[in-house]
Amino acid sequence: MAYGPVHDETSERVGDSGTWATDWSMIYRAVHGAEEPSAVAWDQLARRYWPAIYAYIRSSGRDIHQASDLTQSFVCDVMVGRQLLGSADPARGRFRTLLLTALKNYLVEQHRYATRRKRAPKDGRLVELDREEASAIEVPSGASPEAVFAAQWSATLVRRVLDQVRADCDNEALATHWAIFESRVVRPMLLGEAPTRYALLVRRLGLKDVAQAANMMVTVKRRFARALFEAVSGTVGDPSEVDDELRALLRALERSA
Repeated sequence: MAYGPVHDETSERVGDSGTWATDWSMIYRAVHGAEEPSAVAWDQLARRYWPAIYAYIRSSGRDIHQASDLTQSFVCDVMVGRQLLGSADPARGRFRTLLLTALKNYLVEQHRYATRRKRAPKDGRLVELDREEASAIEVPSGASPEAVFAAQWSATLVRRVLDQVRADCDNEALATHWAIFESRVVRPMLLGEAPTRYALLVRRLGLKDVAQAANMMVTVKRRFARALFEAVSGTVGDPSEVDDELRALLRALERSA
């Protein structure tokens, strides 16, 4: 499955240090922050999770337009209207587990009452769906909605981490390092392409030899591994769950590839 282009989400950086907001830190700010920080955190969470919500709804049998409308409605009615974020607690498990349970229940309600109309919440918040991105999300046949949700969540998290690593490489004059990593890892992982041979990269980028190119690739690969670990750590309440979460994320990506 192709996950689409890597895109910039530098608005999710917080603080002067340039660190990235975790899911739980954004949930806390969305619920307890001042009016403007709360709105920003809520928008960031909505951007992180709507692709997985949309993918789940599509895989449950809805067409593109139905899935788009139901995604909007779920975010407005449940995440905002019923204050789902207020009931999130890291001590009670992963936020996306709570989100998936709420989504399942919401679809049962929508089926029961046969309604698909899009509603805006009282405070006017409405997640902005990227319709082009939504239409590009592939829903594999034969996969369960839960598996599709997990795969799309994993893909969204990995894209976000890759955006972070790419931006850091650009800021630290490591553009050539990133170019090698992109050709050897990113494009094969996201687009299913064959890794570019080191010898070709040496000629294309004007490097000394294959060893130099390989060392540059390892530098970025280690950065990516650290950033991915930190991102996954921010989605769980118990640090002991990180390794299991990483393995589950990689399995989800492999199943959807």
